[in-house]
Amino acid sequence: MLTPKQAAFAGFVASGLSYTDAYEKAYDVKSAKPESIRVLASRLMKVEKVKKAVDDLKADKKEAKRAHETLTSQWILDRLKSEAMDETNPPSTRVRALELLGKSHGVFEENNKVIVEHRNPEDIEKELGERLKSLFSEA
Repeated sequence: MLTPKQAAFAGFVASGLSYTDAYEKAYDVKSAKPESIRVLASRLMKVEKVKKAVDDLKADKKEAKRAHETLTSQWILDRLKSEAMDETNPPSTRVRALELLGKSHGVFEENNKVIVEHRNPEDIEKELGERLKSLFSEA
């Protein structure tokens, strides 16, 4: 079973990115040297389960695209979770990450339905007259 980052790397490679570019996208390598990234990406491609995942994804381009989109979505959600939990981030960054996570899971959706009924003025006048008549007859 691949880790989410390995799966993201496999999806990026299968979609045509170089090993280095795929590794940079899948893993947080802000402070790593370019040579280190190349070595790590090459090592990762030698892992049998990663190589098999890349081969399987390349076998069917349509499936590779679909898997890449799923992996990319999962990667984004993983990154947002990471940003939200990182206490070194400013509170505004953490709150924004939580907001985006909430929106992606439909937490803030409100189901408001407005029913618009088109009626002619005579029907409205008749209904108002009946309501007023019932109000005055009760009093």
